[in-house]
Amino acid sequence: MDVGLFQDTVVRVHPDTAVQRVGGRYMAATPDDRLHTFEAPDGSVSEVGERIIELVDGSRTVGQIVDVLVEEFEVSREVAEADTRQFIELLLGKLVLTVG
Repeated sequence: MDVGLFQDTVVRVHPDTAVQRVGGRYMAATPDDRLHTFEAPDGSVSEVGERIIELVDGSRTVGQIVDVLVEEFEVSREVAEADTRQFIELLLGKLVLTVG
């Protein structure tokens, strides 16, 4: 996807995926019968990853999600954009999220 267009892309939970909070953390069950959690590289719960999942509501654009992350976390806009794009692209590939 073009980076400029990507910021205007609306993302939502894939229609065949269930996302819910279980035991204090988000989990996603995808149509391929896989269960996903949102973890940092060290295996701990990713606070930013889980916040992105909370912000994906089917009406916010990727750019609006980045705006919230920049406001709530000590991170530059450039880092937030790159990391958010990478995370969302990963979840698109895993059928957790979809665009449109």
